[in-house]
Amino acid sequence: MRVLRLVAALALPISFVAGCGSARAPGAFAPGSATSSPAATQPSSTPSPSPAPAASPRSSPSSLPTSPGYAPPWPSTPRTAVSSGRTGYLTTISVGRQPAYDRIVFRFSGGIPGYDIRYVSQVLADPKGDLVPLPGQAFLRIVFHPTIGQPAYRGPSVISPVFPALLQLKAAGDFEGYLSFGAGLSSRAGFNVLTLTQPDRLVIDVAHGSLRPFPGIWDITSWPQFWSTQIAYNEGHQPWLANPLMVVQAWAAGRWTVTPTIRQAGPDTYTVTEPGTNKVATVSGTRPITVGPAQLWVITKISYGTG
Repeated sequence: MRVLRLVAALALPISFVAGCGSARAPGAFAPGSATSSPAATQPSSTPSPSPAPAASPRSSPSSLPTSPGYAPPWPSTPRTAVSSGRTGYLTTISVGRQPAYDRIVFRFSGGIPGYDIRYVSQVLADPKGDLVPLPGQAFLRIVFHPTIGQPAYRGPSVISPVFPALLQLKAAGDFEGYLSFGAGLSSRAGFNVLTLTQPDRLVIDVAHGSLRPFPGIWDITSWPQFWSTQIAYNEGHQPWLANPLMVVQAWAAGRWTVTPTIRQAGPDTYTVTEPGTNKVATVSGTRPITVGPAQLWVITKISYGTG
């Protein structure tokens, strides 16, 4: 039984390389994390020509149009491949952002293992089955077999670039030849999978999807800010952001030094009476995302009147 041991590292573009190390107990991932500049576009810190894969022409992302709003015509169905019998060792993970898609690159030594990549309602850790908390509203589970992370890979267990599509990549297990990851995405978008050699790499490109305008008007006012706050929430920070009453209390505390009277007027509506007056603010909100553990509540409307 082996579990991925992961140590934080940072490079631009994001690229995490091999080293030596010892196995850890199941589930005892090191809490390393990393972020990257949106300008990172190469799958490795030492760019080299990549031979074209032997798949159909659409599996060559570099030939895709890059006009604003373009979405690559990739399906969102599961992708699987059976191992050729070689056990590859993961050595590097890289991520990057392109105009129409975000990229994840897994680099192996000794061959590319079989894989199973698909959307799931939630990502569970292997072998315990614990929830792997991820930001976003769509989750991609990535499993390699047969392979192991130890001893070759010693990069971080968490990569949080907060790109348009790829928000976070997180280790989900290294157990009995199965190496698992979960990816938190901003939307359920099409994705493409291709394999490259010299060196051996598996590439996942996730198309940029379209999102409705962000509804929040106070404190959290954009999707990138919301995704980053979800990541922090999943790490145990600011748990009150999922509690509507506490969010309204925080808004009121920024307006008055004296505690106002707050009453719930509806499922997502509160009235706030200004201290010492009959002036009333009606505060409404919503949960922009209702999947995953970080279902934060944001204020969407504030109106003023008298009580």
